[in-house]
Amino acid sequence: MGWNRKVDRLFNLKKEQQQDREVVKYDDEYYNPDEDRIERNAGDNLEKGDLFAMIVSAWITILPIALGTLLVIVLLAWLLLGL
Repeated sequence: MGWNRKVDRLFNLKKEQQQDREVVKYDDEYYNPDEDRIERNAGDNLEKGDLFAMIVSAWITILPIALGTLLVIVLLAWLLLGL
């Protein structure tokens, strides 16, 4: 009843706002708006040595944390078990 009128008003307002939007026409002959919708693959923007650099940086980031965690576990085991 009252709820339906509120919902209808919202839908009508949304339609009016969409109609009021200006249609953008691109006069630039070099700009194609469809180019923005091209799907890109993961490796499209990589240069020759980028993949190797990413792998090395991942190892530099992960390896010290993993070794530190392993060291803490070994030290706790050594302290608790008295080996």
